[in-house]
Amino acid sequence: MMTTDACPPSICRAPECGEWISCDVCGQWFHQPCVGVNPQSVAEIVAYHCTNCETKHGPSVTARKSKRSKSKIDYQALDRGETFAVPKLWHPHISRLLAFQNQDDVSVTVIADAKEFTTATPRDRPLLIPQGQSQLEALGMAIPKSFTIDDITNSVGDDTAVEVMDVLTQQGVPGWKLGRWRDYFKSDTRDRIRNVISLEISDSSLGQQFQRPLVVRESDLVDRVWPGPEPRPKITTYCLMSVKDSFTDFHIDFGGTSVYYTVFKGGKHFLFYPPTEENLICYTQWCLDKDQNYTWFGDYSTMHKRRTIKPKGGFKVELTKGDVFFIPSGWIHAVYTPEDSLVIGGNYLTEQDVAMQLRICAVEEATHVPLKYRFPQFDQVMWLTSNWLLQNKQSEEVDDDVVEALIQHHKAQVETKGKSLRLPKAITDATSHIAQLEQLRKIKVESDDT
Repeated sequence: MMTTDACPPSICRAPECGEWISCDVCGQWFHQPCVGVNPQSVAEIVAYHCTNCETKHGPSVTARKSKRSKSKIDYQALDRGETFAVPKLWHPHISRLLAFQNQDDVSVTVIADAKEFTTATPRDRPLLIPQGQSQLEALGMAIPKSFTIDDITNSVGDDTAVEVMDVLTQQGVPGWKLGRWRDYFKSDTRDRIRNVISLEISDSSLGQQFQRPLVVRESDLVDRVWPGPEPRPKITTYCLMSVKDSFTDFHIDFGGTSVYYTVFKGGKHFLFYPPTEENLICYTQWCLDKDQNYTWFGDYSTMHKRRTIKPKGGFKVELTKGDVFFIPSGWIHAVYTPEDSLVIGGNYLTEQDVAMQLRICAVEEATHVPLKYRFPQFDQVMWLTSNWLLQNKQSEEVDDDVVEALIQHHKAQVETKGKSLRLPKAITDATSHIAQLEQLRKIKVESDDT
């Protein structure tokens, strides 16, 4: 089966031969020169139809030839049997997010004075430090003196590949380099709304000027357990570059990671649902639903234990320039960008959230999340975590839920992977390692009973 993310070999002139365009009916991507599209005229195309789709849908529609409204329409929806098409410059779920009304008894935790935020601060819900950038010393942070789209491009490099998401389809768009993204971000005319939320910059000169909040550095599980000389997963410093009206549909951050978020330019609107068991069941079923892209998560319902359940406990949070924000493990959320925005953020695992992180790992397995969108080397981190607990924690110091979750996860891996199971160098035998964890749990239970 041919992928839709590559120009078809039957017409492709070379691996790298110019800008890209996708068919609005079948979703196939092509190099513009390979299908005879003039790059200067792309902005005039309302709906591009490849040669295979022209038979059924007619030729591509351009703005100057069309008698319809100039609103750009998504014809993929029509081809899938939908009775409506939607504008390409506005995701239909944005209106639902903006109209959402918070309940009186649910809200974000706000800390006005950053000095009050420590590792002991409860993080059972999203936490906002308004204008936190003005309290950098208290947060233990450092930020670049200048952080613009040009600064990012000059530091990381024009030719660096970037993963761009098409907002309407919520799918990745191949073939983008950072220099091209900079030009798009700075342009006054945009043919579609696109978003970049996963450019890791920790190794760049700009990224090295940034220091994460002290609470994050002290909580980061990978920093605690990862072997010194081996390259660690790069997930600590992401640059998010979102144009006005970007929208990311409901999701959970990979591996159940917690997230810190620093707004340098613009703003963000979040809509959260807590990771209760019923909400996670709703989320899992929603992800598997064939109509997921057209179903507002807040309206979704499913059967569980002979009764209908739907998402509960949602609330909105609005961020503005200068805010520092923290998202705990497992929270389900959608994000809207009301104006062009630049953000630095990062992901981190924590010891206290191991059970939730493994629960989200199970959700990712159930919903078939591709490996490229999961926490890198997650299973290795979990083995290293249990090894670190055995080496550094007394029985009375361990959390029952953490140890039990690790035991069950390790057993499942041994059963499913067998001889192909890859263990860290510090662990020579999985079975004996699990037995040590079980002994630790037994001692803890006996200690609690006395």
